[in-house]
Amino acid sequence: MKEIRRDMITGDLVIYSSYRNKRPLDKVKIVGDFDSKEDEYSETCPFCRGNTEDIKEIKETINDEQGQWIAMSVANKFPILDLSIEEIFGEHEVLIESYRHNASYYNMTEEEFKNTFALLKSRYKELSQREGIEYVSVFKNSKRNAGASLMHPHSQIVSSNLLPPEIKKEIEVSDKYKIENGRNLYEALLDKEEKDKERVIYSGEYFMAFVPYATRYNGEVRVIEKDDLDPSQWTDEHIEELSYIFKNMFRNMEEYQGDIPFNILLHSKTVNKEIGKELRTHFHIVPRKYNFGGFELTTGLYVCGSDPKELAEYFRIKK
Repeated sequence: MKEIRRDMITGDLVIYSSYRNKRPLDKVKIVGDFDSKEDEYSETCPFCRGNTEDIKEIKETINDEQGQWIAMSVANKFPILDLSIEEIFGEHEVLIESYRHNASYYNMTEEEFKNTFALLKSRYKELSQREGIEYVSVFKNSKRNAGASLMHPHSQIVSSNLLPPEIKKEIEVSDKYKIENGRNLYEALLDKEEKDKERVIYSGEYFMAFVPYATRYNGEVRVIEKDDLDPSQWTDEHIEELSYIFKNMFRNMEEYQGDIPFNILLHSKTVNKEIGKELRTHFHIVPRKYNFGGFELTTGLYVCGSDPKELAEYFRIKK
């Protein structure tokens, strides 16, 4: 089965081909990736508790009852952006999501996810208040094939005086939808998914997780916030529901496809609330099982062979 689909959020054209994922693949071992069965502590890891004395700028910590840190934000030693030039500037931090070296989204507890999102909320709030900042990007690279340089669980947060092109595109798509249809794109999408139910993984009071009908990324999952908030405005209830979703969804994802590499991209409201009024905060969870080939790179068209309904059935969180 082949058909053209359009991603409602990004506007991307996607060729859906149910046969593509059935192509034969050579059996090769991925060289240089991390071992998920590492110990809880590594002597050589700069992010393990007990090894952080060389970190020069600790921005914020979340501590346990004994006063030991369990999650921490630090200045990135090798920043993408800094404050050295005027044309493009910002700050770059690393969010260390657990003191456990062998923690991952596939095995983290709900409490560890709460710490992660609470730290994200706090750092987002502080970085977005800096003068001249237009946007705060949050992303996670899990495993070497997704761009991670260290195994220890961490995500990254980068403020910038420029609005990223990908966010501009999503704003343009949502603004156009409002003009043409008289309602918010994300509200319409949530209503459609709630009605169809087939692609929904979880629908709570504050967030919906689902497998999109069309996406450039094979196996992508999206989590959309139902309220019109940026991460700095999340309540404890938002964080609790988000942590419940991530903990249970990643458990189901691992059972279906193993602990494969992935990226998480948080697309949030802009700092200037007069821009992108129709945009809603949402996560793109992108598995890195497949890479783009020459067809995608030369045409700008994307081929997807994953069945959204089938994936949603495997990933679905049973209430």
